[in-house]
Parts: sequence; structure tokens; C-alpha cells
Amino acid sequence: MSLLYSAFESRWLAADANHGGTHWLQALRPGAVMVLLLLDGGVRVDWSMSHQREISGNSLIWINTAVAIPTDWRLLGEKKHEALALHFPIDWVQTSLTHLQQEMSADFRSLLLGPHSATALITRPLEAEDRVWAHSLMASTLCSAARQLLEGSRMSEFFFRKVLTESKGEELFCTRTRRLSLERVAKVRKALLENLEEPLNLDELARLCGCNPQYLSRTFSETAGTTISLYLRRLRIERAAELLAKGHANASEAALEVGYRSLSHFSQAFRAEKGISPSDWVRRPVADSA
Repeated sequence: MSLLYSAFESRWLAADANHGGTHWLQALRPGAVMVLLLLDGGVRVDWSMSHQREISGNSLIWINTAVAIPTDWRLLGEKKHEALALHFPIDWVQTSLTHLQQEMSADFRSLLLGPHSATALITRPLEAEDRVWAHSLMASTLCSAARQLLEGSRMSEFFFRKVLTESKGEELFCTRTRRLSLERVAKVRKALLENLEEPLNLDELARLCGCNPQYLSRTFSETAGTTISLYLRRLRIERAAELLAKGHANASEAALEVGYRSLSHFSQAFRAEKGISPSDWVRRPVADSA
């Protein structure tokens, strides 16, 4: 399984302020299906002088790079955006879907299995659960091998959920359960972000989500791939890292801003999440912050 998932890849795309947006076409991997989750901002797709398309944020873009991509394509991200690119090997895609064609919509069948359209690109609306899923994809506390296995498993689940369920007229029980779990994760995330300094405890979060604390703790871990306490640590350190990177606070100030009363505890948590100390984070090369 790990050998299979080693060919999967996820990548957060960064804007290039010097060029007014990243040439995201360079992020495409040949012989793969790329799913681009546009969480914020948009992209412009140019594939000839007469064919241009603006795709707004809150969208999913599916691209089959196994189909020849015209050399005049341009895929440009805006300066301010948030986007996650997923890559699935085309051999895995076609082997997995060969006997499931009747479960797919017509445009997905054409894009993934052929006959292929000229642009090899389709779009879908980004759902609320996709946003939660994207931010919970990586489990930063795991070792690289375990993280790769977990990420590959989640990417596989995401792929089949998107490709195989949209043509169904009614929500399957497993899909509904998954949706409710993702909604609870979203509620917890919002509640924690709103007050990182004095976050709600487990009982308060459970009342907010309308379930008992033990059930919330278990289903949150299953859905987000980490515990609520480690998820809170991740949110705190991400906020602190942003403050440090922008020069809005020093280490002590950033620690207090996100709820750490001890600078040593903050430094330990920062290193656990980022792999380096807060001072090294500030001194790192600018290119590493993209």
C-alpha cells in the first residue's frame, strides 16, 4: 500500500508576486490526474488566443495531464489565494475506475477514461467539507512514512467520493456520516480560531457540536487525523508563525498572543510543528516562506 501511495502527491501552491501570479502549469505532473482545490482567489486558464477562462475561488479543477496539453496553455494564480494541488497517477485512476463507469457522470468518464475532450479540464463547486478536508490532510506530528501512508489513504478516499457519488440522487448513509463529521471539525476549528488564547474545553466544544465529549473526541480524531489538543497546537503555531514572519511580534509576544504563558513550552510546540525554533523561523530564507 505504501508503494502505491508513494506515487500520490499533494502540494500547496504559492503565488509569485514578481510575476503577478504563479504559472501553476509548472505544477502539473505528466501522466496524472490533477485536482486543484481553489480555497481562495482564482485562476485564469488560457489555451489559445480565442479560449480563455476565468475560474473563481471556491472551485475544484480537474485536469488530465495524460492527455496532451497544448504548449500555449497558461494556468495563472492570483496574488492572494489559497490552493491545494493533488496528483493521482493515471494508471491507478484508470485501473481503479475501469469497472465503475456506470457510477460516474459523463464528463468524468470522458476526462478520466476517454474519449477525451480537447481541453482535458472540468470544474466543480468546492463544498464546505472539501475546505475542512484540505486543511486536515496532513498530520504533521507523524513520521514521514506514516504521514505518506495516511495522506495517500485520504487522497484516495477524496478521489472516489468526488468521482463516484455526485450522480446519486440521495445521500448515502456513509456519505451523510462523513459530512456530519466534517461539519463538526469545521465548528471546532472555527471555535478554536476565534479564541486561541483561551480556547473552549472539550465539554464546551461538545455542547457547541451537539454531541457528547467522548464521541466528539473520537470522531474528530478519525476525521481530522489528529486529536483536538494537537489540532489546537497546530492552529496556534500557524498563527504565531504568521506573526513572526510578518514582523508583527517577537517570540515572547507571539507566544502570549496564541495562549502560551511559557516561552519554553511555546518553543517546544513550535519546533514540533515547524521542525525549527521560532528564532530560526524568523531567520530562514524568504524563499522558504512561500
